[in-house]
Amino acid sequence: MAARRRRGAAGHHAPRGPVFLESDDLRADFEVLRDQGVPFDRPEPEDYGFGIRAEAVDPDGNRISLRQRAARQSSDG
Repeated sequence: MAARRRRGAAGHHAPRGPVFLESDDLRADFEVLRDQGVPFDRPEPEDYGFGIRAEAVDPDGNRISLRQRAARQSSDG
């Protein structure tokens, strides 16, 4: 059975939801992707409580969230 997709306005397929990708070096990956023409919603990745993030949208309107987890702090000492 073929999977069905929701259709939005004018018969276009509606985006299904965000895709999350994790990186070990988001700032470097961001530079590579931006240099290849990937449009991001901000000019640079942003720091947030759990690490670093950047958001992009693919040509079909799907949201792509790039994440790098914060380094874990040692509780020794």
